[in-house]
Amino acid sequence: MTGADRPPVVLRDAATVLILRDGAEGLEVFMLRRNLNSDFVGGAHVFPGGAVDPADRHADLGPVCQGRTDVDASRRLGIERGGLAFWVAAIRESFEEAGVLLAYGPDGEIVDLDHHAGRERWVEHRTEVGTGRRRLIEVCEAEGLRLAVDGMHYFGHWITPEGAPRRYDTRFFLAAAPPAQEPLHDGRETITNLWVRPAEAIERHE
Repeated sequence: MTGADRPPVVLRDAATVLILRDGAEGLEVFMLRRNLNSDFVGGAHVFPGGAVDPADRHADLGPVCQGRTDVDASRRLGIERGGLAFWVAAIRESFEEAGVLLAYGPDGEIVDLDHHAGRERWVEHRTEVGTGRRRLIEVCEAEGLRLAVDGMHYFGHWITPEGAPRRYDTRFFLAAAPPAQEPLHDGRETITNLWVRPAEAIERHE
């Protein structure tokens, strides 16, 4: 089958989050290295992110999202409806791939995963969300959390070029690294991680 005969690759909605912190030499961003055996950009260094899943498009995201409505989110993305699901997907992917949960606890503060008495429970939540056995929305309901969508800032929109085996219509977000959460790769989809200055990452790529 020639390239002209192949059916077009369907674009999938996706969301990615750049987790940022102040480093000793300036701003740093958290990156993950994809598994070498991945069938899409294996071995590449990436930001936490992935496709917007049906579970992210919950019928009513309002009760578990802090400070942003679907109307506001959709307006910021320039779409008619369903925009809040991109924020939710970005938070879910950061939890699955990096172990960072951008969510407020019952006390109104960003949840502390490093020193929480039930730390093993959060590890279990991460595994269940990552394997699809549980939705992030269900974790929020069980733990009394509200997703910190108000602390995530939309800044970019890129589409995978034509010719790639998979194509994503991706929205990019920025978020500050929670002070009481240490990011860590999942050991499945991603195999290592690092904090790097953006300029240094570009130099390494070139």
